[in-house]
Amino acid sequence: MVKLNNSDQYESVMIHLTPIETPLAYTRRVEDLMIGGMTRDAAESKALEPCELELYYEPGIALFGVDPGAAESGTIYSPYTGELCENADES
Repeated sequence: MVKLNNSDQYESVMIHLTPIETPLAYTRRVEDLMIGGMTRDAAESKALEPCELELYYEPGIALFGVDPGAAESGTIYSPYTGELCENADES
C-alpha cells in the first residue's frame, strides 16, 4: 500500500516537456492550459516551463510521479493497483 507524503517531507523531480521529445504530453498540457483560458501562444510557452512531479514508490511494483497539487488533495490512487493511497503520517 502506498502512503501519501507529508506536506513538509517529500521528494520530487522536475521534468521538461517539449514538442520534440515529449510530443504527446506536451500537446495534452497545451490543450489543458487552453481549456483553462490561455491563448495558444501563452499555453505553448507555459508548457515549456519545468513541471514538478512528487515521487511515490509502490513496494514490489514500481515508482510513479504525481503533480504536487493533486497530491495535496489527498485523493491519489495507485496507477498500478487502483487502490487509494493512505493518508500521510502527521509529524
